[in-house]
Amino acid sequence: MSPKRWAVLLLTVALLAGLGFGGYVVYEKVRQRLTPERCTVVVDDQTVTLTREQATNASIIVAASVSNGLPERAAIVALVTAYQESGLRNLDYGDRDSVGLFQQRPSQGWGTVEEIMDPWYSSEKFYEALAKIDGWEDVDINDIAQKVQISAYPDAYGKHTANATAVAKSLLGEPASISCVNFELADPEPDEFAAVLEAIDADFVVDADTVTISGDEDEVWSGVNMAMANGYAAGLSRVEVLGKVWTPEKSGWRDAETDGADAVLTLG
Repeated sequence: MSPKRWAVLLLTVALLAGLGFGGYVVYEKVRQRLTPERCTVVVDDQTVTLTREQATNASIIVAASVSNGLPERAAIVALVTAYQESGLRNLDYGDRDSVGLFQQRPSQGWGTVEEIMDPWYSSEKFYEALAKIDGWEDVDINDIAQKVQISAYPDAYGKHTANATAVAKSLLGEPASISCVNFELADPEPDEFAAVLEAIDADFVVDADTVTISGDEDEVWSGVNMAMANGYAAGLSRVEVLGKVWTPEKSGWRDAETDGADAVLTLG
């Protein structure tokens, strides 16, 4: 082949390669723009998708149950209620003067609007009301939620039980059961999930842009899953724990090269 033909061939290959790379870059940008920030919880046969806001609120609800020394069932009841009342969103509106995760009413003694709009406060008030009901642990989940809420729709809560159970089990330590997708990482802010780790009494250490969680397997996984649910604002970029690794641009956990006992969370 003549030198001229070789030059034309090489130029053609270079152009095709450039188009291929450019097309991939465009594809990635479009894919990222169209892929919503979300967390997926998978426990047994139940799959639950949560938005960034829902995941954060769920972690607060569950962490508050742990800090009050309540069993898993309490977290399930609270999540069922928040699913029905607000869709796990911290609403600043509702029926009459109802606001917040649980649509609690200032006029009914739940607190001020400002207090109720604090997810930690509203969760604490919910558990306070729940604990006052004798034998609540043995009452049907739909019925006990209704006893706390006194809703005009008394049979509306039960349909959320499967989702609430999966989310509660995940945040309480089901291994590798929550994974989040996020393409635009925030600046590292470990304080964003420090509150939930402190509430569940997790043993963790913050060192620059790294957070290490230690303890027994259930404690470590609960801490990891709680942090994952708050990972968007925290700028969580990598988690490696007990032979598993997660990064935010891929859905699901993968096998890691190490199997250390501690969880190492990288930010930024």
